[in-house]
Amino acid sequence: MINLYSLARALGGEVRNGQVLAPGPGHSAADRSLSVRISEDGQDIVVHSFAGDDWISCRDYVSERAGLPRWKPSSRGSTALNTRRASRVRRRSPRPDPSPKEATEMERAARIDSAILPHALDLDTNTTTGDPVSEIVMPVPDGAPVPNFLHPSYGPSSGNWAYRDAEGRLLGYVLRFDPPGQRKQFFPLTLWRENTALRWRWKSWPKPRPLYGLDLLAAKPNSSVVAVEGEKAADAARMVFEHSVVITSSGGAMGARAADWRPLAGRSVLIWPDCDEPGDRYASEVMAELDAIGAGTITLVGARALATRDPAGGTREIPEGWDAADGLDEGWEPQRLREAVLSYVGQVEPPPAYISFDNFHMNSDGLTVEIPKGRGENRTTEEIWCSGPFEVIGRARDPQGHGWARWLRWRDPDGRCHEYAVSDAALHAEPGALAAELAIRGLTVARNGRQHLADYLNRVTVDARVTTVSCTGWHTVADQNVFVLPEQVIGQPARETVVLVGGAAAPYSSRGTLDDWRQGVGRLSAGHVRLVLAISTALAGPLVHLVGSEGGGVNLYGQSSKGKTTALRAAASVWGRGSADPGFIRSWRATANAQESTAAIVTDTCLCLDEIGVAEGRDAAAAVYQLASGVGKGRSARDGSIRSPMTWRVLTLSTGEIPMAAKISEDRQRRAYAGQAVRLLDIPADAGQGFGVFDHAGEEGDPARLADTIKEAALRAYGTAGPAFVRALFGEGHEKIARAVRGVVDQFVADQLPPDADGQVRRGASRLGLIAAAGELASMFGIVPWEKGEAAAAAAKALADWIATRGGSEPAEVREAIAQVRRFFEAHGESRFEPMDDKEAKPVPNRAGWRRETSDGKRVWLVLPEAWKADVCAGLDPVATARLLADRGMLKRDPQGKLQRSERTPYKASQRVYVITADMFEGGDDGR
Repeated sequence: MINLYSLARALGGEVRNGQVLAPGPGHSAADRSLSVRISEDGQDIVVHSFAGDDWISCRDYVSERAGLPRWKPSSRGSTALNTRRASRVRRRSPRPDPSPKEATEMERAARIDSAILPHALDLDTNTTTGDPVSEIVMPVPDGAPVPNFLHPSYGPSSGNWAYRDAEGRLLGYVLRFDPPGQRKQFFPLTLWRENTALRWRWKSWPKPRPLYGLDLLAAKPNSSVVAVEGEKAADAARMVFEHSVVITSSGGAMGARAADWRPLAGRSVLIWPDCDEPGDRYASEVMAELDAIGAGTITLVGARALATRDPAGGTREIPEGWDAADGLDEGWEPQRLREAVLSYVGQVEPPPAYISFDNFHMNSDGLTVEIPKGRGENRTTEEIWCSGPFEVIGRARDPQGHGWARWLRWRDPDGRCHEYAVSDAALHAEPGALAAELAIRGLTVARNGRQHLADYLNRVTVDARVTTVSCTGWHTVADQNVFVLPEQVIGQPARETVVLVGGAAAPYSSRGTLDDWRQGVGRLSAGHVRLVLAISTALAGPLVHLVGSEGGGVNLYGQSSKGKTTALRAAASVWGRGSADPGFIRSWRATANAQESTAAIVTDTCLCLDEIGVAEGRDAAAAVYQLASGVGKGRSARDGSIRSPMTWRVLTLSTGEIPMAAKISEDRQRRAYAGQAVRLLDIPADAGQGFGVFDHAGEEGDPARLADTIKEAALRAYGTAGPAFVRALFGEGHEKIARAVRGVVDQFVADQLPPDADGQVRRGASRLGLIAAAGELASMFGIVPWEKGEAAAAAAKALADWIATRGGSEPAEVREAIAQVRRFFEAHGESRFEPMDDKEAKPVPNRAGWRRETSDGKRVWLVLPEAWKADVCAGLDPVATARLLADRGMLKRDPQGKLQRSERTPYKASQRVYVITADMFEGGDDGR
């Protein structure tokens, strides 16, 4: 069965009074001169053009866009068939009290037979002529004649382009000729069968014609598409957008309407027109065609604004007809031209697709409902206006199939576009609450139409689907990976719209072009290991999921005015504005709930937290574990069931004047555990060159001026490097990238650590290896202007500094145990140990044992077993602590190797004690 609403979507029109009113062939998107009705048996369509367009052409136009079979009249019965169709239209009764405009349309539609019958007769006559049989042959078969590219009038061609189908089979050619003193000429060359013979003819393909690039389109089903005007421009644009599929239609600026654009259904398309009036017209027609066949997101390059820029960065007069080929001929580097193009891209908004059904009617005036009143001869119909106009753009739900809703879109009185999901549950609640939610967002709702509005939403059907996600970053939608940001979805599925719920509070924003950012923050950071490390950390977020790594981060600590905030702002500019509120930088001082929400909204990017010193010790301790684990607190729903906790994946870049471990220790009831230390790596902000975070004083020889310049650059151009990095990951392929990153990480760990390195150190090194991989990939993609190996060197320097500040490569638990025992003897080595050599010494209170001098003049301490457990090793494993001390010569074993020795004490000839030697106070944190 044919559906009016499907027809309306395919034609870019609307359903009104039992018919689809849509733009006619070649008319603007706002035109409504084409009327399409469905036959009474639901198997056919009846079309009429109020503009007087040819009926047969209109019918073929509708059939092509709606995917219906083309009409093929027979020599018998076609006149009667169309007469019946016309009479059916005349018998339709208009709805009560039509408006004058609608009455005029219906009156003209009732005279449809005068437009139909002559064309039907003429077509029958044409099909019975005795013309020779001639048909195109596609694809070109093996053994076909070799084409001759020499034109009878214009001689040899100056260029030729082969058109191929999705399987790569030849369909024909388009050739260019440049005759002296004349305009360039383009001619298609196709293969035809005439009276069983195959001959190449200077003829075009029948409509709809194939696109140039169908083979590439099929080879990259998940890539974005760039549509340009002309084959030469397409070849040039393929050099500019090497990871995308570039296509065009034959016939130049006049060929858009004649092409078959259906292979682009569901694909995201960027239209790059020529810089002239024909180019504008071509772009408009392509947009209309793409909207009709159900393409995905459609964006348009501002060709005139782009053409004012020259390769040197200056401005100029607009070159007439400027396109991609002209840009490369002028000297634009493909990568810089791509960035320039993307900086002038705007999204194309299709005309509203309103849905009407039964007694509900939606148009640009709003939603109305017809309510019957009375009975019999007194029966009347009352029309109630319910609300302003809105579109139902899809049925929404989360990736798990929960939270079903209707996704609405409308414009408020100021023209701002709003999108809002009306949950199915809300349709069964108080209609006034629903109306209030819509009204505060600018949709006018009549007080007496609230219940009718809820009824409309509850009954309306729409085929489109919207997937809602609650956090940014990677998601699997329609069996493919997508990367979601508030203003864009990278890798948008062909037949699914992905929307971030709650993205209004996200800190992402952008300004300027990627080249602007590269020449600013990117260039200024080159040669500074801490700045390179910070920016690489910001870029590493998208890699965490691809390689299955864990969350964590880096904490740059050091004295004030060392440039820590400068490094943080540079990193923040990768994804948003390089500053605090408003900006991408957040504060450590936040509640647990707020920290969860902040982490979720920067999933798979970077969480930039400034000044760990403002946080409470206990809050910092919990936050380190929570941010790295990626799971929020479990909470109960109203019915007592457990709600799904908030989740995220994020790398954190933090700054502070003190290390994370010192901040946690401020809470006297807590100490920093090894797991916390390895999740957030404490790295000195000072690069060790005498310039704080900088390795040198900059071009002006003034570190303070360099810091100010970087901060200014982070506010001048930002938010472009991160999305560009993700797009480059898509272009290379996720599996290929994942293998490469794992290889870089493994090699980094192998190069920087000995084979027997502790597992905690290896975890820290792996995280820095991931950061190194991100920086090296960004350099390879041309996103940062760094030398090859610069990011890896910065990560290696950070690893060495981290190992040095943590006290060596021993496990953190070993160092903490030794440090705790040493602190006990430093504090109580005299006061709680009774001297055995001084007979006159007074008894010590709260005695832990005895102390005495050995024959070589060194002191040892004899610790009672219970004091060892309760006091010296409080919070530690006393046996494991004694063993690790004994292994380092700090505890003396007995002759049998046991940890406790039998020693003579003032109260007993043989008493089991732990014997601690003076070696406890020698060496570093690990006692070596």
